[in-house]
Amino acid sequence: MQHAMNIAMDGVITPPESPIVAITRDRAHAMVTTPTDITSPETASSDDVIDAEADDYDVSAVSTADLPKVPKAAAAKRLTDALMAQFGHSEGAARAIARAVTRPEDARKRVQLPVEERVPGGTLLTISSWVWSPAVSTFPDNMREAVRRKYPFALDGTADHTPLPPVQSDGGPTTELKLKAARREAVVASLNNSATFLKNHNPYDESVRTHGVLREVLVVPVRFEHKDGSRPHWILAAADGSSRTATTHRILNIAPSDVVYGYNDDDHAFRTLLGRVASASGVPLGELSEQQRQELRALTMPAKIIVGFRPDPGSTKTLAEAVRFIVGITHVEPPTQWDTASKLDAQAEAVLEDLFHHGRISEEDAGYFAGLMSPSEAEQRLYSRYADARAAAIVFTLLTPKNRRVSASAIRRVTARARIHVRDIVPVAAELALRGWPGRADPSATRVDGVRSALQRLLMSSDIARGDWSPTGRTPEALLAAAIGELRAQELGGPAAVELGVLGGWHLVVSGFMQRELKESPSKAGLNKVFDTLIRTEHGLRLLADAMARGRRNERPRAINEDGVPVDLHHYAESVGLQAHRPYFAEHGEDDWLRRTFMIEARPKPEEPLDEEQTVPPETQLEGAKGAVQLAVSRLEDALRAVTFVEGYVRPRLIDEVGWRTEEAASLAGRLEEAARALHRYGWLFQETREVSEPTD
Repeated sequence: MQHAMNIAMDGVITPPESPIVAITRDRAHAMVTTPTDITSPETASSDDVIDAEADDYDVSAVSTADLPKVPKAAAAKRLTDALMAQFGHSEGAARAIARAVTRPEDARKRVQLPVEERVPGGTLLTISSWVWSPAVSTFPDNMREAVRRKYPFALDGTADHTPLPPVQSDGGPTTELKLKAARREAVVASLNNSATFLKNHNPYDESVRTHGVLREVLVVPVRFEHKDGSRPHWILAAADGSSRTATTHRILNIAPSDVVYGYNDDDHAFRTLLGRVASASGVPLGELSEQQRQELRALTMPAKIIVGFRPDPGSTKTLAEAVRFIVGITHVEPPTQWDTASKLDAQAEAVLEDLFHHGRISEEDAGYFAGLMSPSEAEQRLYSRYADARAAAIVFTLLTPKNRRVSASAIRRVTARARIHVRDIVPVAAELALRGWPGRADPSATRVDGVRSALQRLLMSSDIARGDWSPTGRTPEALLAAAIGELRAQELGGPAAVELGVLGGWHLVVSGFMQRELKESPSKAGLNKVFDTLIRTEHGLRLLADAMARGRRNERPRAINEDGVPVDLHHYAESVGLQAHRPYFAEHGEDDWLRRTFMIEARPKPEEPLDEEQTVPPETQLEGAKGAVQLAVSRLEDALRAVTFVEGYVRPRLIDEVGWRTEEAASLAGRLEEAARALHRYGWLFQETREVSEPTD
């Protein structure tokens, strides 16, 4: 869209007029004649009369043409006072706005009648103005780059101060967001990482260098607090428009630390930068370098400035929630340019925020679920250091029936969807869980999307959603014993089995052992059905417990038989007619073994009624059903053959040493004998019908 707008603007700037002069003149004209400027000097009170230009601007600021001159400190001070009086801004938040706007006297007029924008549970108050781009920071809680964030829980304290916690705000009418960082270095490291991501994934360099920023960015004052005792800093941050903001900073060759701390601490350096770049507008076009022209275009941006938030009577909505809603309906729901992870991260932050506000989780719980603690820190605060246990706690908390309404409400607030189902909460829980997996933030990883999809599908199990289980912190051995006890007591899908399924399933999925169904898969069953089958067989429970134990030791899951003995997958491949050296088996062999071993089949979809002329003849339907039986028998033969390929310790075949549990073998044999009797009967019927229907001599 940005580039399309820039292309449309090409016809506006025509020679022989200087492009710089034309653009800056149009900007200055827009500041005066924009429709949102509805308070004219004639109707304003005497206190709002615009001061003379000579009194408002530094004579020493070298600037000509139509580019706004650098305002005097007195003009910014008057706007600061107006914001404090009109909306109750803190001095820091008001100053952040006043030093950012290019024309304080124009903004002072606009704050008398701000634009009201409705959001769920309240009203945002905004004004439109041009701002100096060096006075605007990228957003410290930008969900666009969340996909590449390295969360401390996944790195055990080795992260470089990132990411920052989400921004928050006080309840009731408020004018600023706040962010609690450990220290300045943490803020700088996170904003540097964000700037790098935006440069690599969403740059506007060509567009901004040619035309400047054309669309308004949404900016809001943010108070940076530091736990190490450093004094707080206020900065105007781009809640929507961080990519464009970061582009202007690159063109001007300024760093995030310059914007947030450097120019805040040294106003002289800030005003010197503005004067140096703006002074080029008075130089003949032919004498300007290309870099000077680009800097002039990047120096200012059109902005919609949030000057306040007013909740509805009885509403508990906050400014932070209102900002997330505005950003959410822009990027999370169509039209969108955010990727899947970023959209889910935005929803996840909203869910954690609402669960905290409703008293369902503590502030420490929210930090643990958000991945902001390293495993060591988590253990010190009496949480589990294991990623599987953290994932189980997140899944249970978000999906438990008593919390579903809160989770759904938070997702609806960000996405503006009319209805939210459990299947809409599952991906959010999965994404929070994946913050504990180091591979999530690896830009070179090619299977991240596959793992994300697989985990979401696994967690769609109705056994998990039922919510009659909870994380207990038991060891793999204790959980296995309890789950087998449930199974032998005919309690299928019991609490211990479900908990073991989530914990062991986490390791099977993130390791790539268990994968989403593929066209080549022997079974097309969804992973939720795979999960249901695994927790209902003793063999499956042993596989899950083994994966959980090995995963916690940073070892890869393995294929095992019913007694826990490792399976040679190369022998398995030969037994089912697969070539182990082929790419398919190299990448999907473990999943293939899993699906064939447990004979997991997808539930057939109900046939849709057909028009009379399109009805499939019964004979054709019968042939199809008979073909399915033939395929199942072939698979059974393959599976039985695979049993004989497992090598023993004394005899050539392990099955000859350990045999098959009597009750299981007898049950399977009985079912097979029943199937055989049915087939014999059908064969007899075929012969009988032929003798009756065929004529005899």
